[in-house]
Amino acid sequence: MEKLAPLDNLRITVLAEDSVLYESPYLGQHGVSFLLEGTKHSDITRVLVDVGQNSQALLSNMRIMNIFPSAIDMIVLTHCHYDHTKGVVNMLREIGKRNVRVIAHPDIFRPNFVIDTYFRHVGIVPEDSKDNIEKAGGKLLLTRDPLVIMPGIMTTGQVKRQTGFEEVVIKLKTTEHGRIKDDQMLDDISVVASVKGLYFRSRHKS
Repeated sequence: MEKLAPLDNLRITVLAEDSVLYESPYLGQHGVSFLLEGTKHSDITRVLVDVGQNSQALLSNMRIMNIFPSAIDMIVLTHCHYDHTKGVVNMLREIGKRNVRVIAHPDIFRPNFVIDTYFRHVGIVPEDSKDNIEKAGGKLLLTRDPLVIMPGIMTTGQVKRQTGFEEVVIKLKTTEHGRIKDDQMLDDISVVASVKGLYFRSRHKS
């Protein structure tokens, strides 16, 4: 993997996850979404990593934090599951710009489902198809390789299933040449950053 020069500053904001504080105005949801704001010299790049599964709840949380969708420069989708991707088209409409990079693995749009105890689709929903993403202003960049998305931040690309902790523990299925097969979730990518030091600050409103 390519060596990254460190960022001058990195801020990570949790926009959505499945818990909120007692009597909090924030809305929780099954799924996650993060905003990465990387600074290198005088340049700031804002990367939305995943979009949860409910864009209205996500946007509500962003409004409380005074984060404007129009400030987002690109989106990374870490894998196909609906609780990370549902509503990406709606988010692109809220961003309101053309050619917003949407970075993901080439297999992210494949069928992904479970059949235990019944058939249930858990991948990207039809409303968030390739065509709809592009119509909403997204510009897909689909790659199996690591990708530097700004100086100091990159994606891992496809991760080999070569150690025990990389095994897929959920009985996920996909199709290939008209046959059902186990899905190894090879589209599962991560975002990594190089930073000089760590400083944690939490903010919330009760």
